[in-house]
Amino acid sequence: MKKIKALFFQRNLLYHLALRELKIRYKYPFLGFLWMFFVPLAMVFIFKIVFSTIIKISVPVYPFFIYLITGVFPWNYLAMSLSQATTSLVDNSNLIKKVYFPREIVPFSILLGNLFSFSLSMLIVLIILPVCKIKLNYMISFLPLVITLETLFIAGIVLVSSSLQVLYRDVKYIVEIILLLWFYITPIFYPLSLVEDISPKFLKLYLLNPFTSLITLYRLVLLPNFFSTLPKTMNLSYLVSYTIFSCLIFFILGMLVFKRYEPKISDFV
Repeated sequence: MKKIKALFFQRNLLYHLALRELKIRYKYPFLGFLWMFFVPLAMVFIFKIVFSTIIKISVPVYPFFIYLITGVFPWNYLAMSLSQATTSLVDNSNLIKKVYFPREIVPFSILLGNLFSFSLSMLIVLIILPVCKIKLNYMISFLPLVITLETLFIAGIVLVSSSLQVLYRDVKYIVEIILLLWFYITPIFYPLSLVEDISPKFLKLYLLNPFTSLITLYRLVLLPNFFSTLPKTMNLSYLVSYTIFSCLIFFILGMLVFKRYEPKISDFV
């Protein structure tokens, strides 16, 4: 609780660091802030070409393009935040050694900048869906909650990875490998029914991946009647409860791990 209060009182520093990060990232590229939308959109088109033409994967009810953007955009938010925040403490060593402030602010500033980019991207997605004749319903009101849950989940992970990176400089490479594996064990470009076809028992193990439930929640709020496409063994109340529980647990564990290593950060950066 003391950490939360400290972060609240230092919210202006968090805001300015996040703003600085965004300015540095998009100041010189010709398209500027548009890249935060074009990068995940380019991923969507590449996956569409590969998995609808070369390796044919079909998804029920919805156009493959729509299915992809509702998975790729949230994934890009996770991948970008984790990749950038892991080295954030080391990259800001000069600032950390000059003055004391809650060290969590550094990785959180990266996360906040990416949250801003992701939120704008999702607004564009909300425009694309009706254009593609996907009717939004009352479920869309839960989108901010799902984004909040993902942000808590990512915050917990980046607190662990950024603090460990200070002591063990190999962590960033391990993170890259984990992200590659994590992408393929999450139903971003294939449906959950495909996993169920392999084995119902394997599906239960597969659903332990917290990001699987997060992606599923994104599609539940963005795509009408998406629940009808899910395996019949899936329980909606359990899915929501598990997602909330796992995101909170990851955040709390991240805070605890960071608190343990924080006294060593200034000495090792």
